Amino acid sequence: MNNKKITSRRIYSALLTATCLLFPTTAPRAAETLNLLNWEEYLSEAVIERWQAETGVQIRQVYFDSGDRRDEVLAKPGHQIDIALTELISADRFGQRGLLDPIDAASLPNLKHIPQRWQNNCGPHAVPYLWGTLGIAYRADRLHTAPQSWADLLQPAERDEPHIIMMEDHEDILAGPLIYQQHSINTTSNEELKRAFELLTAQSSAVLSYEYAITSLRSQHHLDTADMALAYSGDQQVLNDVEGIEGEPWRYVVPKEGTLLWVDCLSVTASGTKKQLAYRFLNFINDPQIAALNATELGVATPNAAAKALLPDDMKADLTIYPPAEVLENSQVYEPRPLASTQTRRRIISALINAHDAR
Repeated sequence: MNNKKITSRRIYSALLTATCLLFPTTAPRAAETLNLLNWEEYLSEAVIERWQAETGVQIRQVYFDSGDRRDEVLAKPGHQIDIALTELISADRFGQRGLLDPIDAASLPNLKHIPQRWQNNCGPHAVPYLWGTLGIAYRADRLHTAPQSWADLLQPAERDEPHIIMMEDHEDILAGPLIYQQHSINTTSNEELKRAFELLTAQSSAVLSYEYAITSLRSQHHLDTADMALAYSGDQQVLNDVEGIEGEPWRYVVPKEGTLLWVDCLSVTASGTKKQLAYRFLNFINDPQIAALNATELGVATPNAAAKALLPDDMKADLTIYPPAEVLENSQVYEPRPLASTQTRRRIISALINAHDAR
């Protein structure tokens, strides 16, 4: 993404912010706090300011950097989280355990802006938030040839020289190996999972860290050695803003074998004491103007059809954000699966990371 595009989007989002602040829809109320469990930098500051200006309610974000960390928080009694970022598998599992509320659609009139296909990708215990793809972030200034295949990440030419950042998430780290080996990302086959594990094990000598790339680089780790990372669409923009990164060397590509189409969702916790506020926030974030502002600021695709119509043209034309039809057709989505399969995946990643760290 070039500087001109970034500047135009920032101008556009600034105009959206100004419009939102000039025309608030509700009067301020007494100060309260809504606790949101979220990825870091995954809610626009401009949106937070608009929400707080309208409601007087503070947003307190608790950050996680992998799905496993998120699940640990939600599983603990007394976590005090009101709204959690989830996806279909976690929302389904925690919903069945009674830890997330079934969504009361009648309390969310702005859900009408989200097509049913996206709502189906979150299930009955969550509402769609943002979506994108899984792929490879890479340093265009360090690699002579841009990666095109999952093999470039999983079977790098320089196997004994650590230069890759992966991630600890037991779902997403296995997606690339499974797709590369032409298996379903939802497989419950131990043999297929074993082959994916073997591919990751062979790759591990080239891995710098299994810490999420944004977390790792923002901590000033591996700035001078990392040139590829398992990443989500949009991550490259955050990586280019990391202190110590000059210019915009990080790019993003979807491998030719296909990808994971992820849909992030928002859920209301069953133990939360601020249900009315939580639903007010979910409806607020799905207001088309707010959803457009959030998507523009973050550089991530919105499932909100009315919001997409408000996005700047260059963002709608950006194929790393809104990929072409052939990429979407060659993408897989997560489906609910037996808990035993998830536990197998967790054991795989634990063994992988423990072996790597023991070197």
